[in-house]
Amino acid sequence: MTGVKSGSLQTLKESMSAPSFLELDVDCTAIGITDVNGPAVHFKEVLFLDGEIHEEPETLQSHCASLVALWTAMRTPSLVDLGQCTCIGRRVLKQEPVLGRRFAVHAAQLGDNSLLFVVISSIKYWNDVKTVKRMVAGLVEQAVQIYAADNFPSCAPSEQNDEGLDWYQFTAREVQILKLVASGNSNKQIARELGSSPNTVRNQIHALFRKTGVANRTALAMKVAATK
Repeated sequence: MTGVKSGSLQTLKESMSAPSFLELDVDCTAIGITDVNGPAVHFKEVLFLDGEIHEEPETLQSHCASLVALWTAMRTPSLVDLGQCTCIGRRVLKQEPVLGRRFAVHAAQLGDNSLLFVVISSIKYWNDVKTVKRMVAGLVEQAVQIYAADNFPSCAPSEQNDEGLDWYQFTAREVQILKLVASGNSNKQIARELGSSPNTVRNQIHALFRKTGVANRTALAMKVAATK
């Protein structure tokens, strides 16, 4: 993943669609900016969010700030097992409290007190620690290039989200997935409902992001909700 010269968001998404990344079963990737003042870390801005595992955005922001605080002491790609956390998947899927939730974090200095960070999360146990660290470091490198080129779209819902969808543009399977996403189902729940795999569902949802012109599940759900 390292050594990519392009500063495009598409390059970042392609890295996240690579088989080696999909094998990590990452259900949330967050990229953002924090201000660091000594031991204090202030969550400033979300640049990119793929997967929303928490019921409240503040929960994810709090986790990211805590992980960045740990990273500032190490200054190297780091893995952290936070154990049980209050997230949508953990509450709904009974096996998740046993498996625990794992995070990998890396960051890059943007200024005297500003950091760009990448956090990835999964309930899967990562055996190949070196690979995970290399991948999160590669995502940081790409994210810095995109940020420098000012190519990150706003994470705020755009005005067109309330226009709804034209169902005829979608296959029957895509309509099923859209409705399941809008109902708050996780990738694993959707996979179970459709008799598919979570990785396949993730790829299908990413394709729906592109097809509907949205950046995350919240915006996609808003479009479905606005459709008559």
